[in-house]
Amino acid sequence: MKIVDNESPPGAWRDEMKAAPWGYGQSQAKNVEQALNNVRKLGLWEEANILALEIKTLQMEVDDLRSFKKQD
Repeated sequence: MKIVDNESPPGAWRDEMKAAPWGYGQSQAKNVEQALNNVRKLGLWEEANILALEIKTLQMEVDDLRSFKKQD
């Protein structure tokens, strides 16, 4: 079954994709840094920086726990 959109104007899907670059599988970040860069591209710098700081803190805590475990 093929769906034909005979109501939307030409270019409507392109415009929709452009309006929501994070949607429809367009933003496929491969790692945390790429994901944060995608957030920054949307103008959400403060939010991305808060997340980056939290991620760094968690990474440091994990490293500390791993080194503590190795000492036992």
